[in-house]
Amino acid sequence: MYKKILVAYDGSDHAKKAVERASALAKAFGASVYVITVSTDPSQVSLEKAKKIAQEAANALKAKGVNVDDIAVRSGTPATEILNYAEEKEVDLIVMGSRGLSAIQRLVLGSVSQAVVSRARVPVLVVR
Repeated sequence: MYKKILVAYDGSDHAKKAVERASALAKAFGASVYVITVSTDPSQVSLEKAKKIAQEAANALKAKGVNVDDIAVRSGTPATEILNYAEEKEVDLIVMGSRGLSAIQRLVLGSVSQAVVSRARVPVLVVR
């Protein structure tokens, strides 16, 4: 059913749960996994931090015996970068965490998962 799964990872607890779910799905379907971390700050320091965060997810997946095909670190608007990468890699499923932000934070900050769900051309699994 799924051959290519994208995990959007930011190091949060919900993202860690998304890695667990993606791992189980990848094993069940024999799928490859792609990892993306997006930094909203294009500075070298932020991108280096994002690389470490993305590698954390890849290491967790590999430790469970899951094939990680690619690790991407992008700078920009998270939802846009996740969706662009999903199209580039022609993934079948996007798995990401939901942070459970308060209503005020959601209003001010927007919701990456909500934006991805509403604009994605493939199924999106949001993990709490």
